[in-house]
Amino acid sequence: MHGLAQDGDKPYAPTGRRPTVRAASVEDAELALPTEASAITWDSQVGQVFRSMELINSAVEAGTDPIYQRHGINRADYPILDALFRQHPTYVLAPTQLARQLTITTGALTPRLDRLEASGLIQRLSVPRDRRRLHIQLTAAGHRCVGAVSLGLSSHLQEAVQSMGRARLNELASLLRALEKCVQA
Repeated sequence: MHGLAQDGDKPYAPTGRRPTVRAASVEDAELALPTEASAITWDSQVGQVFRSMELINSAVEAGTDPIYQRHGINRADYPILDALFRQHPTYVLAPTQLARQLTITTGALTPRLDRLEASGLIQRLSVPRDRRRLHIQLTAAGHRCVGAVSLGLSSHLQEAVQSMGRARLNELASLLRALEKCVQA
């Protein structure tokens, strides 16, 4: 016999002990006594949460790439411009400070700075009392770029979540902040 279900056979026979949930509904599941099934459910829920976050991130990134391209930058460049923009009113940071804020190495930062400087979005400034050191400053063109990209990103993200409604979005934001605290602990 080939092992596939025949007429009248059950298509899939249980293979060993199968755990069951002792809850009548999804809402009651949280109150159910811990069983082997709730452990499986918990694991699958945790997995689903992180799979969902990956899918959401991929979808958002796919939608934001055209925004970056329209303004002549790429995804890796924007956080640099944004970090400098947040240094109002000088818009200046040392490369080591910038790398630390972005949690990247100065080696990974250098080619990005080269690209942004060639585009006229940042400039490297020598430090008056120590010519070995440089500071990075956002230019007027960089300032305009950050504003335009930020506006485009905000519109894209608002459009993506608008069908959720304010109450559900607030609830989701609260849950995500709690999850963020958990994974950072």
